[in-house]
Amino acid sequence: MTEPTVDELRRELERTRAELREVRARIAAMEMSSFWKLRNLWWSLKERLPFRGTDRFESLPQLQAETEPGRSPRRDRHPKRSVSTVDVVVCVHNALDDVRDCLDSVICHSTPVYRLILVDDGSRAETRDTLASFASSQGALLIRNETALGYTFAANQGLRASKADHVILLNSDTVVTREWLERLVACAESDPKVGLAGPLSNCASWQSVPDVDVHGDWATNPLPDGVAPDAMAAHLAGDAGPDYPRMPFLNGFCLLIRRRVIEAIGLFDEEGFGRGYGEENDYCLRARKAGFELALADDVYILHRQSKSYSTERRKTLSALAGETLAKKHGQPWIDEGVGECRSGRVLEAIRERSRELLPRVRMLAEGRARWEGRRVLFVLPVCDRGGGANIVLSEALEMAGMGVDVRVLNLTDFRPSFEKSYPNPGLPVLYTPPRGIPDVARGFDAVVATHNASVELIAPLAGDRKGPVLGYYIQDYEPLCYPEGSKNGRAAFRSYTLVPGLVLFTKTEWNRDEVLRRTGATCHVVGPSFDQSLFRPVRPAPPRDRIRIAAMARPSSPRRKPILTMDVLETVSAKYGDRVEITIFGDDPTHPDYPPLQRSFPHTSAGVLDGPALASLFNRVHIFADFSSYQAMGLSALEAMGCGATAIVPSAGGASSFAMHEENALVIDTSTADSCLNALVRLLEDNELRCRLMSRAFRDVIRHHPATAAYRSLAALFPDA
Repeated sequence: MTEPTVDELRRELERTRAELREVRARIAAMEMSSFWKLRNLWWSLKERLPFRGTDRFESLPQLQAETEPGRSPRRDRHPKRSVSTVDVVVCVHNALDDVRDCLDSVICHSTPVYRLILVDDGSRAETRDTLASFASSQGALLIRNETALGYTFAANQGLRASKADHVILLNSDTVVTREWLERLVACAESDPKVGLAGPLSNCASWQSVPDVDVHGDWATNPLPDGVAPDAMAAHLAGDAGPDYPRMPFLNGFCLLIRRRVIEAIGLFDEEGFGRGYGEENDYCLRARKAGFELALADDVYILHRQSKSYSTERRKTLSALAGETLAKKHGQPWIDEGVGECRSGRVLEAIRERSRELLPRVRMLAEGRARWEGRRVLFVLPVCDRGGGANIVLSEALEMAGMGVDVRVLNLTDFRPSFEKSYPNPGLPVLYTPPRGIPDVARGFDAVVATHNASVELIAPLAGDRKGPVLGYYIQDYEPLCYPEGSKNGRAAFRSYTLVPGLVLFTKTEWNRDEVLRRTGATCHVVGPSFDQSLFRPVRPAPPRDRIRIAAMARPSSPRRKPILTMDVLETVSAKYGDRVEITIFGDDPTHPDYPPLQRSFPHTSAGVLDGPALASLFNRVHIFADFSSYQAMGLSALEAMGCGATAIVPSAGGASSFAMHEENALVIDTSTADSCLNALVRLLEDNELRCRLMSRAFRDVIRHHPATAAYRSLAALFPDA
């Protein structure tokens, strides 16, 4: 029997895929049929239930908000409790296939305590009859125009019919996703000042992800093969936030309007925008003039297929006419300002860039699960207080857990009170034992990883056991340099790299790898820089330029950070620029015994020791982060500052160049003299164009340094054959 050819195999594969698609379609049809039967039963029971007021809808379900382990508590990641009522208005003009998909998705993914209002704007017979049947079976309110009036008039008909606290205008060419309704309402109710809210989408002008425009036209961002809208929505919602950034404009394809906005400014302008297009931009500008804010529900994703009710040429014509009317009514400068913010605002750009990296990362996590799910990994992390190295280990261990790895952290019993105070919710199980108990605890794991030179000694007794775990060492610095030359601790740190035969060494940067190899002969795997992107990212617009804000770490307990030189440079800058600069230092308690040499009389704020959320908040408020250290093995603080949108100055010595590129997204300088440090800082203060260009590039570049990537590479080093 001959082997099949490649073409025959491809044809067989296509036949199999076709059969799978047919099976999926049948299953979906069966599920939809069952759902509609349950939906009809709901409506029959609903007639017997008491209603709030005279309207036949109740409040949205009360959902318990909570913070997921390991995530920032700055904002709840789940929909808030709500007692509000909601109407969903769908205006329809033909395009029946899209309408069916839209209504099916609304039925599937909306909590049954909303009201659906359909406005049939002169559709042909087939669409008309389908809507009538749907409205009858689903208890929806149907408004029918025998002659098409246009979207603006149809939308106003729906708005007039609504009496709910919130009304959502939803295009009939959309596909909504799970929890869309609850999350939109949560966004709207997150702040009393919010009057309008809208979601992310593939095709919704400034709300599009990842691209906004392509060759001068709005991007459509088709989903990759095999990625359903629900999956994309879940990935985006789970990525970070929500932060609900404010917007100058919101696209009308899915627009939530609070009742008090309608009461304050009325409905869409039928006289100015009765032809369609531009009515939502006008409404946004009117709402802002009335004191309302517009919020983006950055944890909601809705697929938009773009209307087939109008041709592309017709759409462009209407859009151009609407733009002229909008400029006459509101003034072009205000419109241009809003457009500029939508186009290049750093919060929106960061959302787009994160979404661009999202699907490749999801595929990598899936591959990691396929390779290492069920493996047990123990990180030996003997630390008392919060620090950069511990933060990295915990964030990457969480990503390993996302790949199905059973990850635990092991700390020393004596360190427990201080560690639990520093990390009250690490998101992972933490085991505690005296040093002598570590081998017994560790023997049940597939891999045991030291995270500091002293912890290598603690796991050394496990070496030589052929059935024992793989032993690793996560190196985050060339640690002999952290101790006085020739000291006992320095010698112990030097020995740690070769203490255990077969020890798997991995580190963050090539510089660190090269230092270990050059000085000890030991070979390391490079897993790459990383930082907690759920925390360190732009969550507010760039700070105003009226006063340049500078942040720097001044830690006397770390001489290599050059705290005295740092304070000297900042003092000189303060004297030169006066109230044109605002300086904040952090990193150590001002009551620390070693702090007096840093006490200076120039105007500055000493923020002390900052936890993660406080540091992220500081980095979101500053223009410049200055690190004048003699070297950095990686430079986590600079990476975090760049992730928040600040411009960084980093030392050329060390591993910061693994993410910082001189005059592209940072200034990488020789920090050996105060003059070179001062010149770099003055350059950023004097050259606004350079500073803004570096700020814009910084957060976009560092997004690719996600903890998941480093976690994947670490697992590959520990288990190369899996």
